[in-house]
Amino acid sequence: MAVVRDVSFDVRPGEVHALAGANGAGKSTLMNIVSGVLTPDSGTMFWDGSPVELKTPADGRALGISFVHQELALVPQLSVGENVFLGRHPVNRWGVAWDEIHRRTRELLAAMGHTLDPARLVKELGVAEQQLVEIARALASEARLIIMDEPTAPLSGAETTRLFGTISELRARGVSIIYITHRLPEIFQLADRVTVLRDGRHVLTCDTSAITPEELVRKMVGDAPAFVGGVQPAGRSRELFRVVGFTAAGKFEDISFDVNAGEVLGLAGLVGAGRTELIEAIFGFGTHDRGALYLDGTQIRIRSPFDAVRHGLALVPDDRKAKGLVANASVGFNLGLTSHHQFLLRPRRLRESAGRAVRDLRVTLSSLDQPVTTLSGGNQQKIVLGKWLLVGARVYFLDEPTRGIDVSAKAEIHNLIGGLARDGAGVVVVSSEIDEILGVADRILVMHRGRIAGELARANASEERIVELATGGE
Repeated sequence: MAVVRDVSFDVRPGEVHALAGANGAGKSTLMNIVSGVLTPDSGTMFWDGSPVELKTPADGRALGISFVHQELALVPQLSVGENVFLGRHPVNRWGVAWDEIHRRTRELLAAMGHTLDPARLVKELGVAEQQLVEIARALASEARLIIMDEPTAPLSGAETTRLFGTISELRARGVSIIYITHRLPEIFQLADRVTVLRDGRHVLTCDTSAITPEELVRKMVGDAPAFVGGVQPAGRSRELFRVVGFTAAGKFEDISFDVNAGEVLGLAGLVGAGRTELIEAIFGFGTHDRGALYLDGTQIRIRSPFDAVRHGLALVPDDRKAKGLVANASVGFNLGLTSHHQFLLRPRRLRESAGRAVRDLRVTLSSLDQPVTTLSGGNQQKIVLGKWLLVGARVYFLDEPTRGIDVSAKAEIHNLIGGLARDGAGVVVVSSEIDEILGVADRILVMHRGRIAGELARANASEERIVELATGGE
């Protein structure tokens, strides 16, 4: 069965054209065809009015087509500047012109409002910073058409605003942007037109001014129920988990908070505020200088993720590809990762449990034996969550749990979060999407530069107040 069938659409010079659709709708496949990664079975592509045939990504780049993929494609062992100019290093009579590489890289990053050191190794960067390097690499190629696949997924609000400014400058220079996103506000803020794909087919192309967000969601999901936003989780009850004085020099300092049974605690803040570093340290990744953890009022010691799992903690990381999945392994293997001791000599029992998890989470797949990387982003995220559901954790730390997934899958995960709380678990949700935090959390902690800047009850929380605290306001 074809992934993309009989799709036709056009992109105009200097246009931001949004491409929308649920996970698995065919957006990435279509863009892989446009950029030369994949060859279509039929159909014709026109460039400047003339038919073209792209057999490789190099053919696309030669025309002026650049693709910033959702899954980062950088070389970790190389520097920022080397990645930006990978394969097209400027040279002088002594060899590689490093001064020019560093100067031009700084200029590209400065245009996006960022000051990364061009000599810094990519493996030392966070996800948001690596995404900025990807975008800078596209800008360095002087592309006439840039495809951006979920470019703001790892970015903070301030970084997103700077990216939007860069996109506006590119549009003014006549550069066209195909913008793939699941964030509906971005479509209406940025795009001139929007094309919707559903089940591999073209559904709609229209001006963004001619459609409402509600109508767009209906076009994306068809008859499937969609719920944009969170659920109302159960209220606070007894204290389940407490963090006291957690500190790691240069990352976060003197962090204390509690999580109650049946509560969803939101953790907001800008990228770089220390949120991810904090919850990974709690879970036993890396080290911290001091601090104590309490479960049911009793102090526990977590020296490694194995200790965390033993005490009933679960962590869904911010980067499912690098931290949450074994890329070349099957769906069934990934679901059994955290509970292998239960199924080590019982493969049949693992398949039965994995099968139930797949059905409960409504994962779309052909077999438990298929590689997990063949699933859509939303279904991959469900697998990362599902492996912890098989364990039955008591405290869940979810870092950007809906990054890069469509509105329907996002609604399902929001409902799952509410269900975990109703069943008595404590849930900590880290999210850069303020609407998500406001939708799912009973309480909200806001971090700024490695410290807790404030705590807000649901009734007193607002986007303005969260932004104010996250940027250092009192």
